[in-house]
Amino acid sequence: MKTFAEYYKDLLEWESIEQRELISTWREDLITEVEQDFEQAVINSEIKDSICSIRENSSNQSIGNQVEAHAIGMLNESLNIFIIVNCSGAGYPDRVLAKGNFKQIALEMKATSIWNSSDSNRRVLTSSSKKLRNKFTAPIYHLICK
Repeated sequence: MKTFAEYYKDLLEWESIEQRELISTWREDLITEVEQDFEQAVINSEIKDSICSIRENSSNQSIGNQVEAHAIGMLNESLNIFIIVNCSGAGYPDRVLAKGNFKQIALEMKATSIWNSSDSNRRVLTSSSKKLRNKFTAPIYHLICK
Protein backbone atom coordinates (compact mmCIF):
# COMPACT_ATOMS: atom_id res chain seq x y z
CA MET A 1 0.00 0.00 0.00
CA LYS A 2 1.29 3.42 -0.93
CA THR A 3 1.74 6.23 1.52
CA PHE A 4 -0.41 9.34 1.27
CA ALA A 5 2.61 11.27 -0.08
CA GLU A 6 3.28 8.60 -2.74
CA TYR A 7 -0.39 8.68 -3.70
CA TYR A 8 -0.28 12.44 -4.32
CA LYS A 9 2.97 12.16 -6.26
CA ASP A 10 1.39 9.57 -8.54
CA LEU A 11 -1.85 11.55 -8.77
CA LEU A 12 -0.06 14.71 -9.92
CA GLU A 13 1.78 12.67 -12.53
CA TRP A 14 -1.49 11.10 -13.71
CA GLU A 15 -3.13 14.55 -13.84
CA SER A 16 -0.11 15.82 -15.87
CA ILE A 17 0.55 18.50 -13.29
CA GLU A 18 4.01 19.63 -12.22
CA GLN A 19 5.13 17.94 -9.01
CA ARG A 20 4.67 19.98 -5.85
CA GLU A 21 4.38 19.27 -2.16
CA LEU A 22 0.80 18.35 -1.23
CA ILE A 23 1.56 16.58 2.05
CA SER A 24 4.08 17.45 4.73
CA THR A 25 5.41 15.78 7.84
CA TRP A 26 3.86 17.36 10.91
CA ARG A 27 6.02 19.52 13.18
CA GLU A 28 6.13 18.21 16.75
CA ASP A 29 5.01 21.55 18.22
CA LEU A 30 1.99 21.61 15.91
CA ILE A 31 1.05 18.04 16.84
CA THR A 32 1.17 18.95 20.52
CA GLU A 33 -0.82 22.13 20.03
CA VAL A 34 -3.59 20.37 18.05
CA GLU A 35 -3.73 17.40 20.45
CA GLN A 36 -3.99 19.60 23.52
CA ASP A 37 -6.61 21.89 22.01
CA PHE A 38 -8.77 18.95 20.85
CA GLU A 39 -8.39 17.03 24.12
CA GLN A 40 -9.50 20.07 26.12
CA ALA A 41 -12.35 20.80 23.69
CA VAL A 42 -13.65 17.23 23.99
CA ILE A 43 -13.63 17.52 27.79
CA ASN A 44 -15.11 21.02 27.94
CA SER A 45 -17.79 20.42 25.33
CA GLU A 46 -18.97 17.16 26.91
CA ILE A 47 -19.36 15.89 23.36
CA LYS A 48 -18.99 12.27 24.52
CA ASP A 49 -22.25 12.52 26.48
CA SER A 50 -24.12 14.65 23.97
CA ILE A 51 -27.16 13.61 22.00
CA CYS A 52 -27.36 14.32 18.29
CA SER A 53 -30.89 14.58 16.99
CA ILE A 54 -31.26 12.84 13.64
CA ARG A 55 -33.99 13.82 11.20
CA GLU A 56 -36.51 11.08 10.52
CA ASN A 57 -35.95 8.95 7.38
CA SER A 58 -32.35 10.10 7.01
CA SER A 59 -30.04 8.17 4.70
CA ASN A 60 -26.73 6.84 6.04
CA GLN A 61 -24.89 9.70 4.35
CA SER A 62 -27.32 12.23 5.81
CA ILE A 63 -26.90 10.74 9.28
CA GLY A 64 -23.12 11.06 8.93
CA ASN A 65 -23.47 14.69 7.84
CA GLN A 66 -25.77 15.48 10.78
CA VAL A 67 -23.38 13.86 13.27
CA GLU A 68 -20.49 15.75 11.71
CA ALA A 69 -22.30 19.10 11.96
CA HIS A 70 -23.23 18.35 15.59
CA ALA A 71 -19.64 17.42 16.50
CA ILE A 72 -18.09 20.39 14.72
CA GLY A 73 -20.49 22.81 16.38
CA MET A 74 -19.71 21.46 19.84
CA LEU A 75 -15.97 21.32 19.24
CA ASN A 76 -15.79 24.84 17.78
CA GLU A 77 -17.48 26.23 20.90
CA SER A 78 -14.71 24.71 23.04
CA LEU A 79 -11.58 24.93 20.88
CA ASN A 80 -9.31 27.68 22.24
CA ILE A 81 -6.57 27.85 19.62
CA PHE A 82 -8.03 26.42 16.43
CA ILE A 83 -11.35 26.60 14.62
CA ILE A 84 -12.90 24.18 12.15
CA VAL A 85 -14.04 25.97 9.00
CA ASN A 86 -15.59 24.80 5.75
CA CYS A 87 -13.36 24.29 2.74
CA SER A 88 -15.63 25.22 -0.14
CA GLY A 89 -15.75 23.27 -3.37
CA ALA A 90 -16.07 19.66 -4.36
CA GLY A 91 -13.60 17.04 -3.21
CA TYR A 92 -11.16 16.55 -0.37
CA PRO A 93 -10.92 18.13 2.14
CA ASP A 94 -14.31 19.23 3.42
CA ARG A 95 -12.81 21.29 6.24
CA VAL A 96 -9.77 23.27 7.33
CA LEU A 97 -8.41 23.36 10.84
CA ALA A 98 -7.39 27.01 11.07
CA LYS A 99 -5.52 29.19 13.53
CA GLY A 100 -5.90 32.79 12.47
CA ASN A 101 -4.27 33.10 9.05
CA PHE A 102 -2.67 29.65 9.43
CA LYS A 103 -4.82 27.52 7.14
CA GLN A 104 -2.53 24.67 6.21
CA ILE A 105 -4.31 21.74 7.89
CA ALA A 106 -6.63 19.81 5.59
CA LEU A 107 -9.29 18.29 7.86
CA GLU A 108 -11.64 15.45 7.10
CA MET A 109 -14.26 14.37 9.60
CA LYS A 110 -15.55 10.80 9.37
CA ALA A 111 -18.68 9.94 11.36
CA THR A 112 -18.09 6.26 11.90
CA SER A 113 -18.07 4.20 15.05
CA ILE A 114 -16.21 1.25 13.57
CA TRP A 115 -13.29 1.54 11.16
CA ASN A 116 -13.25 -1.40 8.79
CA SER A 117 -9.80 -1.39 7.18
CA SER A 118 -10.96 -3.78 4.46
CA ASP A 119 -13.76 -1.44 3.34
CA SER A 120 -12.20 0.47 0.44
CA ASN A 121 -14.98 3.11 0.55
CA ARG A 122 -13.76 4.19 3.99
CA ARG A 123 -10.25 4.76 2.66
CA VAL A 124 -11.19 6.97 -0.27
CA LEU A 125 -10.30 10.58 0.51
CA THR A 126 -9.70 12.17 -2.83
CA SER A 127 -9.78 11.54 -6.53
CA SER A 128 -8.31 14.87 -7.63
CA SER A 129 -5.58 17.17 -6.36
CA LYS A 130 -7.32 20.31 -7.66
CA LYS A 131 -8.84 21.45 -4.35
CA LEU A 132 -5.59 20.96 -2.43
CA ARG A 133 -3.63 22.79 -5.09
CA ASN A 134 -6.09 25.70 -5.20
CA LYS A 135 -6.81 26.12 -1.49
CA PHE A 136 -3.51 25.30 0.25
CA THR A 137 0.17 26.22 0.09
CA ALA A 138 3.01 24.08 1.38
CA PRO A 139 3.58 22.88 3.94
CA ILE A 140 0.20 21.10 3.91
CA TYR A 141 -0.73 18.95 6.88
CA HIS A 142 -3.58 16.42 6.86
CA LEU A 143 -5.82 15.44 9.77
CA ILE A 144 -8.53 12.81 9.68
CA CYS A 145 -10.91 12.73 12.66
CA LYS A 146 -13.21 9.80 13.17
